[in-house]
Amino acid sequence: MTLKNDESSNCVVCFALGLSGEDIENGRNAFGVRSQGTAILEVVSVTPAMLDWPVGEALTAVQESSGFGVESASPEDADDASAITGSCRALMIAAMDRDLVIQIMRSFKAVLSEPQEMIFAVITDTARTWTFRDYIGHLIAEHETMKNRNC
Repeated sequence: MTLKNDESSNCVVCFALGLSGEDIENGRNAFGVRSQGTAILEVVSVTPAMLDWPVGEALTAVQESSGFGVESASPEDADDASAITGSCRALMIAAMDRDLVIQIMRSFKAVLSEPQEMIFAVITDTARTWTFRDYIGHLIAEHETMKNRNC
Protein backbone atom coordinates (compact mmCIF):
# COMPACT_ATOMS: atom_id res chain seq x y z
CA MET A 1 0.00 0.00 0.00
CA THR A 2 1.42 3.35 -0.95
CA LEU A 3 0.22 6.20 1.20
CA LYS A 4 -0.27 9.75 0.07
CA ASN A 5 1.16 12.40 2.38
CA ASP A 6 -2.27 13.35 3.68
CA GLU A 7 -3.08 9.69 4.40
CA SER A 8 0.09 8.75 6.28
CA SER A 9 -0.94 10.42 9.52
CA ASN A 10 -4.19 8.44 9.50
CA CYS A 11 -2.56 5.07 8.82
CA VAL A 12 -1.78 2.63 11.60
CA VAL A 13 0.66 -0.20 10.90
CA CYS A 14 0.34 -3.50 12.72
CA PHE A 15 2.43 -6.63 12.43
CA ALA A 16 0.54 -9.91 12.82
CA LEU A 17 1.80 -13.32 13.79
CA GLY A 18 -0.28 -16.49 13.61
CA LEU A 19 -3.31 -14.84 12.04
CA SER A 20 -4.84 -16.12 8.83
CA GLY A 21 -5.63 -13.86 5.91
CA GLU A 22 -9.29 -14.17 6.87
CA ASP A 23 -8.54 -13.18 10.49
CA ILE A 24 -6.66 -10.12 9.29
CA GLU A 25 -9.36 -9.11 6.82
CA ASN A 26 -12.12 -9.58 9.40
CA GLY A 27 -10.16 -7.52 11.95
CA ARG A 28 -9.54 -4.77 9.43
CA ASN A 29 -13.20 -4.68 8.45
CA ALA A 30 -14.30 -4.55 12.09
CA PHE A 31 -11.83 -1.74 12.69
CA GLY A 32 -13.16 0.16 9.66
CA VAL A 33 -16.66 0.02 11.10
CA ARG A 34 -15.51 0.92 14.62
CA SER A 35 -13.30 3.82 13.48
CA GLN A 36 -15.89 5.01 10.97
CA GLY A 37 -13.19 5.32 8.35
CA THR A 38 -11.13 7.91 10.24
CA ALA A 39 -8.00 5.74 10.07
CA ILE A 40 -6.52 3.14 7.74
CA LEU A 41 -5.24 -0.10 9.25
CA GLU A 42 -2.30 -1.71 7.44
CA VAL A 43 -1.64 -5.22 8.78
CA VAL A 44 1.54 -7.01 7.71
CA SER A 45 2.08 -10.71 8.44
CA VAL A 46 5.44 -11.51 10.03
CA THR A 47 7.24 -14.05 7.87
CA PRO A 48 10.28 -16.21 8.65
CA ALA A 49 12.42 -13.83 6.55
CA MET A 50 11.37 -10.97 8.84
CA LEU A 51 12.25 -12.64 12.16
CA ASP A 52 15.80 -11.26 12.19
CA TRP A 53 14.88 -7.74 11.02
CA PRO A 54 14.76 -4.91 13.52
CA VAL A 55 11.12 -4.02 14.13
CA GLY A 56 11.81 -0.33 13.57
CA GLU A 57 13.39 -0.91 10.16
CA ALA A 58 10.46 -3.04 9.03
CA LEU A 59 8.03 -0.42 10.33
CA THR A 60 9.83 2.33 8.43
CA ALA A 61 9.85 0.19 5.28
CA VAL A 62 6.09 -0.31 5.48
CA GLN A 63 5.42 3.35 6.27
CA GLU A 64 7.60 4.47 3.38
CA SER A 65 6.63 1.53 1.18
CA SER A 66 10.32 1.11 0.50
CA GLY A 67 10.61 -2.62 0.48
CA PHE A 68 12.31 -5.36 2.45
CA GLY A 69 9.74 -7.52 0.68
CA VAL A 70 7.37 -6.64 3.51
CA GLU A 71 4.45 -5.77 1.27
CA SER A 72 4.70 -9.03 -0.65
CA ALA A 73 4.39 -11.09 2.52
CA SER A 74 1.25 -13.17 2.45
CA PRO A 75 -0.74 -14.15 5.52
CA GLU A 76 -0.01 -17.79 4.67
CA ASP A 77 3.69 -17.07 5.25
CA ALA A 78 2.78 -16.26 8.83
CA ASP A 79 2.15 -19.97 9.37
CA ASP A 80 5.85 -20.56 8.65
CA ALA A 81 6.86 -17.88 11.15
CA SER A 82 4.50 -19.38 13.73
CA ALA A 83 6.22 -22.73 13.29
CA ILE A 84 9.40 -21.02 14.47
CA THR A 85 7.83 -18.99 17.29
CA GLY A 86 5.26 -21.53 18.48
CA SER A 87 1.50 -21.26 18.37
CA CYS A 88 1.66 -17.61 19.37
CA ARG A 89 -0.91 -15.26 17.89
CA ALA A 90 0.09 -11.64 18.23
CA LEU A 91 -0.77 -8.22 16.91
CA MET A 92 1.96 -5.61 17.37
CA ILE A 93 0.51 -2.13 16.97
CA ALA A 94 2.50 0.93 15.92
CA ALA A 95 0.29 3.57 17.54
CA MET A 96 0.60 5.55 20.74
CA ASP A 97 -2.94 6.93 20.83
CA ARG A 98 -4.63 4.90 23.59
CA ASP A 99 -8.13 5.15 22.11
CA LEU A 100 -6.92 4.01 18.71
CA VAL A 101 -5.06 1.03 20.23
CA ILE A 102 -8.20 0.04 22.15
CA GLN A 103 -10.30 0.30 18.97
CA ILE A 104 -7.88 -2.02 17.17
CA MET A 105 -7.80 -4.52 20.03
CA ARG A 106 -11.60 -4.57 20.35
CA SER A 107 -11.99 -4.96 16.60
CA PHE A 108 -9.79 -8.05 16.48
CA LYS A 109 -11.18 -9.52 19.71
CA ALA A 110 -14.68 -9.27 18.23
CA VAL A 111 -13.82 -11.45 15.23
CA LEU A 112 -11.15 -13.89 16.46
CA SER A 113 -11.73 -17.26 18.02
CA GLU A 114 -10.20 -17.54 21.50
CA PRO A 115 -9.33 -13.83 21.71
CA GLN A 116 -8.10 -14.30 25.30
CA GLU A 117 -5.12 -16.20 23.88
CA MET A 118 -4.19 -13.31 21.59
CA ILE A 119 -1.22 -11.12 22.47
CA PHE A 120 -1.70 -7.42 21.78
CA ALA A 121 1.29 -5.11 22.12
CA VAL A 122 2.12 -1.52 21.33
CA ILE A 123 5.45 -1.16 19.53
CA THR A 124 7.51 1.01 21.87
CA ASP A 125 10.77 2.83 21.13
CA THR A 126 12.63 -0.04 22.81
CA ALA A 127 10.78 -2.67 20.76
CA ARG A 128 11.79 -0.85 17.57
CA THR A 129 15.43 -1.69 18.32
CA TRP A 130 14.77 -5.44 18.72
CA THR A 131 14.43 -8.04 16.01
CA PHE A 132 11.01 -9.57 15.54
CA ARG A 133 12.41 -12.84 16.93
CA ASP A 134 13.53 -11.13 20.16
CA TYR A 135 10.39 -9.01 20.43
CA ILE A 136 8.06 -11.95 19.92
CA GLY A 137 10.06 -14.02 22.42
CA HIS A 138 9.71 -11.21 24.95
CA LEU A 139 5.97 -10.90 24.31
CA ILE A 140 5.43 -14.65 24.71
CA ALA A 141 7.36 -14.71 28.01
CA GLU A 142 5.44 -11.69 29.28
CA HIS A 143 2.12 -13.24 28.22
CA GLU A 144 2.93 -16.51 30.02
CA THR A 145 3.90 -14.63 33.17
CA MET A 146 0.62 -12.71 33.13
CA LYS A 147 -1.43 -15.88 32.53
CA ASN A 148 0.28 -17.76 35.36
CA ARG A 149 0.47 -15.08 38.03
CA ASN A 150 -1.68 -15.42 41.11
CA CYS A 151 -3.59 -12.27 41.99
